[in-house]
Formats: sequence, structure tokens, C-alpha cells
Amino acid sequence: MEGGIFLTVKDLMKLNGSNNYFSCAKQHRAVRDGIGKDKKKLTVKEYCEHEKIDFEYVWKFLRAK
Repeated sequence: MEGGIFLTVKDLMKLNGSNNYFSCAKQHRAVRDGIGKDKKKLTVKEYCEHEKIDFEYVWKFLRAK
């Protein structure tokens, strides 16, 4: 994450500690489908609300260098 508000598949890979791009892309799509989002973009906040995890924690984790 380079300062954007959107959660990328690579961000999900970092959050999950995974090296599998395909499975994280599938998870990204599942979250978008779960919240009824038509577009391919997903914000960090939407992800956190859907997964019921703390937004601040995730935001700081993704921002850490």
C-alpha cells in the first residue's frame, strides 16, 4: 500500500502472510461480492467492516515499511 485507500490483492497477501496471489484475489472478489460491490475496487474500511476487524490496526499494519 502506497498511501491509497483501496485494498489491493497484494495488500491481502501481506495481511494473510500468503504468497499465493490467486487465493488472495479470490478472497478479494469474495469480499466484494459479499458486500454487493460491482466495481473491482475495495477500500480498507469496507474490508475491515466485512471481516469485522479493527480498521486502525489493519491501516497501521499496511502502512508499516
